[in-house]
Amino acid sequence: MGETVGSGGFTHPLTPSRQGRGETAAGEIARRIARLKGVIAWNIATGYHQRLTDTFDDLDRLNEEMRRMKEEYDSFVRTRQAATQSYQGYDEAIRARRAEIAAAREKVAALMPRQGKVLEAMAVDELSKRRTRLEGFQVTARFAIADSYDRANKAQAQKKVGE
Repeated sequence: MGETVGSGGFTHPLTPSRQGRGETAAGEIARRIARLKGVIAWNIATGYHQRLTDTFDDLDRLNEEMRRMKEEYDSFVRTRQAATQSYQGYDEAIRARRAEIAAAREKVAALMPRQGKVLEAMAVDELSKRRTRLEGFQVTARFAIADSYDRANKAQAQKKVGE
């Protein structure tokens, strides 16, 4: 085939029609570069309208997405404002309830020792009643034992007399 031109690690054979005209390898490369530049310029010039149309389509999609996001944000703002306004007017009622709670806590703190004393007195009274009742049971049990002992002695005495 003839002479080859090395470029970027691979070789391109010179076209046979160019070899016959005495064109050198450097001339062949320059011609190819000029042709590639022309192709690129042509693609840029002829593809401009399509790229512009694609860009406007992308812009329209972005504008639509921005409109949707703005609607969502506006809805959020309206909800936040409604929530804030719905709590207005409760400040005085909340302060009043806090004051009532503080007063009730003070009252409970004062009543706790008194209630403890009342519970203690009730427990002492109940325990005293139980002690009295248990003492009564103890006396009854002593009399029952004494009675049982007396009957046993009487039975033994009758048994000895009967013998």
